[in-house]
Amino acid sequence: MVTRREFLQISALGGGGLLVGCTQLVPQRAEAKVPATVVEVPAAPAGSPQFGAYVEIHADNRVIIVCPQSEMGQGVHDGLPKILAEELDADWQSVEVRLPWADDRFVNPITKRHRTANSESTVVYYELMRKAGAAARFVLVAAAAARWQVDADECSTESSHVRHAASGRSASYGELAGAASTLTVPANVSLKDSKDFRLIGRHTPRKDTPAKCDGSAIFGIDIRLPGMLHAALRRSPAVASRVRSFDRAAALAVPGVIDAFEIPDGIAVLAADSWRARRAAEAIAVDFDESASIAVDEPVIQKMMRDALQDDAAALPGRPAFGGAPYDKARTQAAIAAAPVRHEWTYEVPFLAHAALEPLCATAWLRDGECEVWAPTQQPDKARDAIAQITGIPREKCRLNVTFIGGGFGRKWELDFIRQAVQIAKLAPGKPVKLTWTREQDFAHDRYRAAHSARTRVGLSAKGEVVAMHSRSTGVSMWKYQGRPPIPGFGDLFAMGLLINDRYKLGEKYVDFVANDLPIPVGTWRSVSLSMNCFFGESAIDDIAAVSHRDPLALRRELINGDPRMIAVLNVAAEKADWGKPLPKGRGRGIAVSVGFDTYCAQVIEVSVRNKRVHIERIVCAFDCGTAIDPGNVQAQIEGGIVWGLSAARDGQVQFAKGAAIQTNFHNGPVLRLNEMPKIEVHLIPSTAKPGGAGEASVPPVAPALASAIHAATGKRPRRLPLVADGYQFA
Repeated sequence: MVTRREFLQISALGGGGLLVGCTQLVPQRAEAKVPATVVEVPAAPAGSPQFGAYVEIHADNRVIIVCPQSEMGQGVHDGLPKILAEELDADWQSVEVRLPWADDRFVNPITKRHRTANSESTVVYYELMRKAGAAARFVLVAAAAARWQVDADECSTESSHVRHAASGRSASYGELAGAASTLTVPANVSLKDSKDFRLIGRHTPRKDTPAKCDGSAIFGIDIRLPGMLHAALRRSPAVASRVRSFDRAAALAVPGVIDAFEIPDGIAVLAADSWRARRAAEAIAVDFDESASIAVDEPVIQKMMRDALQDDAAALPGRPAFGGAPYDKARTQAAIAAAPVRHEWTYEVPFLAHAALEPLCATAWLRDGECEVWAPTQQPDKARDAIAQITGIPREKCRLNVTFIGGGFGRKWELDFIRQAVQIAKLAPGKPVKLTWTREQDFAHDRYRAAHSARTRVGLSAKGEVVAMHSRSTGVSMWKYQGRPPIPGFGDLFAMGLLINDRYKLGEKYVDFVANDLPIPVGTWRSVSLSMNCFFGESAIDDIAAVSHRDPLALRRELINGDPRMIAVLNVAAEKADWGKPLPKGRGRGIAVSVGFDTYCAQVIEVSVRNKRVHIERIVCAFDCGTAIDPGNVQAQIEGGIVWGLSAARDGQVQFAKGAAIQTNFHNGPVLRLNEMPKIEVHLIPSTAKPGGAGEASVPPVAPALASAIHAATGKRPRRLPLVADGYQFA
C-alpha cells in the first residue's frame, strides 16, 4: 500500500545555478542530510540589508523560493514568495515554494527574530523579499548584458527570461544562473514602481492548495521516519500538578509498549504505534499532586476578578498604544468627578481555548551527536534554542524543520510540546520519536486566552461630549506568565493594549490593570489584546451613544481624531450595510471598528431577535490593510477571522472546576460549522499604503458589533461573553 504522504525529494542543481545569499541547499528530506551542489552568490557589502537564503535558480530554469515564515493557513507560503517573484520577474506558474527551517539567515532585521506572530509576516518581510528578488534580477541582467556585450539598461526581464529587444535575443534565468553567480550582488538595488507590478495585487491560486487537497502536504502530525517510535502522555487534567508516583509495570504490560518514564510535565509512554502508546498511558495508575490548582474554580475566579476591579492599590498603569503624551491618572479622575454626567459599565470575557484542528505534535531524533526535529511551530529560532538547551548538543548541530501548521491561532507559538518531544527522544537515543497529544490534552493544557473583566468610567458634558474615560482591566497576566521582564511603572501591556482606542478624542484618558494570581497557563490567542479590548472599548463607545441619545456611527465619526483610513472603513461598512435604513421591530444593526496590525477593519452586523433567540442576517466588513499582496487571500483571511471571532462571541469559553477545564473537546467547546454561518460581505479598500496584517485584524470587531446589533434590536446590551452564558440562543 502506498503511504499517504511522502517527503519532498531533493533536487540537485545541474549545470550551474544561482542560490542567492546561501552557502548550501538545506534539504527537506527526512531520511538524510544530502547537500545539493550550488554556487554561492558573493555576500553583499557590510551594512547592506540582509536577504538570506531565499531563492535558488536552477540551470533548467526552475525557480525555488523559500518562505521564511510558518504557514498555518494565513497564506504566507504564497504571499512572501510572490513578493520576491514580483521583483525577480519570475514565471510565477513555475515557481516552487519551500517550507522554512530554523536558520539564522531567516532572522528578520526588524524584529531580530525568526518567528511568525502578530500578523507581521508581510509587514516585516515585504521590503526584504523585494530586495532579495531585485538583487537576483540585477545579477541575471548583468550576466546577460555581459554575454551580449550590451548595456544592462537595454535589457528587460519577464517570465524568468532576460530579453534584449533591439537584437531580439533572449536567455532564460537558468541559462544565465552560472555566470550570474560569479557577480557581486549590490548593496542597494532599484525596486519596481507599484504601477509596474504584475503579481502583487493580483489573486492567483495558492501553491499549497493542491498538496493540501491531495494529502501530500506535510503537517507535523504526518511525519513518518524509519524505525519511528510513538509517544503519548499521561497528565493530570488539573492546570498545575506534579507526579508523586506511577505504576510503570502497568504500562509495560500493554503489548507493544517499549518504555514509560517521568518527564517534567507528566508520564511519557513509548510504543511501536500511537494507539498502543495512548492505551498504555491511559492504563497507568498515577498519583498526582494537584494542590497548586485548588483555587482554580469558577466561583473563586469570578470573585477574584470582581474584587480586583476595586483594588486601587494593586492597579498598574498602561500607556498610549500609538504614542503621544502619557496618561494622567489625577487629571482623568478629577475630570470624571467634575463632569455633570457620569456613568460606569463592567464588561466580561471568558478564558478561551485555541482549539486548533491539528493536535499538538512534534518528532525528535537524537543520533550521532546531532538532534533533528520536525514540528509545526511559530518560533523556529527559540525552538532550536530549546533543543540545544535540553540535549546539550551545540546549536549548530540542532536542526528544526518547520512543517505546515494545522491551525496555530497563537497556540503553536508555545514550545511545551516540542520540549516534551525532545525530552522523550533524549531517553531513546538513536530512534526517532513522535509525540502526539490527544484533543482532550489540548483543551486541558492549553495556553488559554485569559479571562478579563473591564470597568469603564466616563464623564460626559451636559451635551453628551466625552470629558474623560478611565478603563481598568483585570485577569491573569500573560506578560508575567511568559516570563517577560517587568516594565518599571507599568502593568501588563498585553492586557491593556488599546483598552482605550487612542484614535478617539475622549478628553482625559487613563487605563490600568490588576493582575490575578491564578496558576492557569495563558498565552497569545488570535488578535491578542484586541480579542477582548475591542469588545470592551467599542462597547463603551456604544454605551456612551445610548446614554447621550446619539447614533453609534455618528458618534464614532465625531470622535475619530483625524484618521482618514479609520473614517473610510466606517463609511464603507455603513454604506454597504444600509446603515440608517429603517428596520422592522426586533431587528437591529450594530457597528464596530478596530485598528491594529497596521490594518483598519469596520464591521456592521444585522440581527433579528425574538425571546433571546438571535438570527444573524448578515455581516458586512470594510477592510484596509494597505497594499494587498493577494486580494483573494486577504478576503479569505477576513472571512476566517470573522468565523473565529463569531465562534468566540457566541459560544466560546473555558470554565474550570476543581482545578481542571470543564470543556474537553469540540462537543462542549464548539467552533462554528458551515451551516451556522451567516452571509459575509467583504469590501477591500484600495490602498497603496504599506502592507498591514490580515490574519487577525477581522477578529476584534465581531463581538462588539454583534452586541451592538442585539441592543439595537432589543434595547438590552449584552456586556458579557459568550452570549450563550447570558441565555442567548442562535438560530
